[in-house]
Amino acid sequence: MTTTAVDLLAFIRTPRLDHPGSRTLGKATDLAWLFAVNLIIVVAIAAILFPIMLALDVGMSSSMSALFNRPVWQLLLFVVVAGPIVEELMFRLWLSGSPRLLVPFFGLLAWLAGSSGLAQLGWMDSNGLGVKILLAAIVAIVVIGMIIVWKHRVPRWFVRVFPLLFWSQALLFGFVHVFNYAGDNPAALLPFVLPQLVGGLIWGYARICYGWWANIALHMAYNLVAISGLLYMLCTGSDLA
Repeated sequence: MTTTAVDLLAFIRTPRLDHPGSRTLGKATDLAWLFAVNLIIVVAIAAILFPIMLALDVGMSSSMSALFNRPVWQLLLFVVVAGPIVEELMFRLWLSGSPRLLVPFFGLLAWLAGSSGLAQLGWMDSNGLGVKILLAAIVAIVVIGMIIVWKHRVPRWFVRVFPLLFWSQALLFGFVHVFNYAGDNPAALLPFVLPQLVGGLIWGYARICYGWWANIALHMAYNLVAISGLLYMLCTGSDLA
């Protein structure tokens, strides 16, 4: 575990696409130790934040509360399977810098910006024609772009700005989870996304050092542990109140 933690810290301090690492135990064992490091850090953070959460009367947002009130199979599907896959595809799949992965990522950004622009202009008509045209155009450009760059190497500009991109994805990933919480002071909610920030860093490290499947697996395992208490109560019929 010490070796894993030291290597992780070295990567986070100086993120590199060609990080050499010091893993010698095999991927499965290394990932198990990495997951253990993830849990230890989050438990330490939670021990500090939980009393603060009680003092500031911070709770789950209405959308999160509604999600946790779903049947067990839906909770597992959305929180443990679908959620991690979607979030990892959005935030970390492209971190390898492969052009064929960067193209759909830029396509996603174009879709978010374009659909937001249509909504601001009031062009989101009832039949969705504007959205359909935008989506068709982006999909066509993405497919053509992926075909063109399929065998291209990682761009030099990506290598140069990789440390900034690595930290940016982790910070953004943490920030968007602020909407999981509700309280009187929005600024006071920011410390409660520290576990997600830690996840963004560790899962980003796993993405670069082990491959796209590793960060997804770690994210799924983390979410399963995070809701294990709730699952126990739902499965045993315990009072959630």
